[in-house]
Order: sequence, then C-alpha cells, then structure tokens
Amino acid sequence: MDKEHTGSLRSEPYDSEKPMLGKCREISLEGCRKIGSGQKGTVYRYGDELILKVYDKINSYQDVEREIALSRRALVLGIPTAISFGIVSLGDRYGAMYELLGSATLSACIAENPSSLDYYAGVMAKLARTIHGTEAKDKDCFPDARDRFRAYISNGLVRSDSELADRCCRLINDMQATRCMLHGDFHTSNVFLYKTEALAIDMDRMSTGDPIFELGDMVFYFDKKEGEDPEDTDPYLGISYRVCRDFLDLFLRHYLQTQDEARLREVMDRAALLGDLRLINRYWKAGALTEETQSKVDRLIVEMKKLLERVDSLGIIRQGQKY
Repeated sequence: MDKEHTGSLRSEPYDSEKPMLGKCREISLEGCRKIGSGQKGTVYRYGDELILKVYDKINSYQDVEREIALSRRALVLGIPTAISFGIVSLGDRYGAMYELLGSATLSACIAENPSSLDYYAGVMAKLARTIHGTEAKDKDCFPDARDRFRAYISNGLVRSDSELADRCCRLINDMQATRCMLHGDFHTSNVFLYKTEALAIDMDRMSTGDPIFELGDMVFYFDKKEGEDPEDTDPYLGISYRVCRDFLDLFLRHYLQTQDEARLREVMDRAALLGDLRLINRYWKAGALTEETQSKVDRLIVEMKKLLERVDSLGIIRQGQKY
C-alpha cells in the first residue's frame, strides 16, 4: 500500500446524486493499523494521511451514504465533524475514507496518555456543548431522540417489567420537545482529535432532544460494566473499565461546569436510568434471555426502581438555558 495507491482513492468522491454506485473502488486492509472500534464498525489508519472506517457487513452502501450526508448537514449547522471524501469496498463490506493527517481517536489518546484524562474529558465536554448548543431548523427533519428511547422500552424493558416500562414511558412523554442537536452515539471512539480540534464521526443517529439522552448513551458506554474487572480493557473503547468510569465523572463536571455533588448526582441518576433502558434493550436484542442475561436484567430492574425513588423528571435543560 503506497502513497500513489492512497492518493488514487480521491478520484472517486462521494456523490449525493448517486443512490448506488455500480462498483466501488476495491481496497485491502493489508498493512493498515486498527485505531478504534464501535457498534457499527472498525477504524483504521490507512497510509500516512488517511483514516478508513470499515462498516460491519450488516451496513449497506446506502447506510454509508446516509451517514456521510448527515455529516454534511451537521457541518452546515456548525457542528465540528469529519467529512468522508469517498466510499470504498472491502470484499462484502464498505468503508468511508477521511483525510485526517496526524489525528487519533480520543480513545487512543486516552489509552496512550491516561494522566491527561481530565484534559481529554474537557475536550469531549466542549464538543458536546457545541453540538447541544446547535439548534436544528424546521427543514432539517432530524428524528426526535425520545422515539429512540421509547423503542428501547418497547423492544426491551416491557418484555421484562411492563409496569416499570409504563413509568419510564411517562417520564419520556412528559419531556418537552426541543431543537437541541444530539450526536446520538457519543463516545471517545467516535471523536477524533485533529491537531487541537475535536471532530465527531458516526453521525447516522443525529437527532434532536434534551441532552440527557446523550448523557444516557454515555452512561451506557462508560459506566455499565457490571461484574467486569476494573483493570480489564473495554473492547470497543480500548481503555480500562476503571478509566471509563473516571472519564465519565470528569466529563460530567466539565460539561455541567459544576463541582456541586448534588447537581452531579441528580444528572447522573437521570442519565443512568436511560443507560439502563438501552442496556436492557441490548440484552433482549440478542433474542430470548439466557440465564446469565436474565440475571443481569433483573439486577438492572432493581437499580432502575431505586433510581425512580429519586428521579421524578428526566430533562436537564433549565428554563432559558442554552448550551
């Protein structure tokens, strides 16, 4: 894989007018270095200048196109994001190319420099506040984040505890609609540090809603590691479970711009409730619960009932507040 090869990829740019290309440029992962992974695929360093995101087999060409289109819409709104310049194929999978010279995922930065965890948490929080401080326009037609979490309930929790599912639905239904932009899958492997700027990727779950939904997703990724050795490495994020929890705590302090423990606990309780909803949905997504996953769901339900003794509403946007 030489520079001439990587450079030639630029001859087939993304074209939003083409719903499907007959054949993408075929490339190989030989010599590529893995730098991150997530729910939908794996990210590699491709040569000296390029980043390659390889999607799992379940993702079609149209799925990749849709994500790139959403990234462009986000950029127009002022959200810092990396834009792919081309779609490639790797056998039965598709990939998106990015030109991000000298960049690394925030997960990789943390793994290499754990002593700078507070700095990276601040970088992530600043990006989150930028995203959440962006308002969608009527013509943008982004989905409502409440619908995604209602689906987590109807596909997961309701199958285990219908009464608890009803209580959670009521909390979500009582939330105000907002045009506040959300990333929808916000974690450190979906953020690149490019020079000194944080750029988001994986924009296909962009939506609007209260930022608590974003924080609920972060709890799902960084805090729901029950029974795991704290020094073991999270397979998606590439950092230890202990560091994941420490990062989330620091992130919330930067994001909320407070050291008030009562306020931090209040927001964390609400986010944890949503993180539990997503995790229960993931267990049910695999099919009928096994003895092991049934035990995990049972413990999550106990936790959710305790949280609901303290949580009587979910939204965290206060009157007149703008992130």
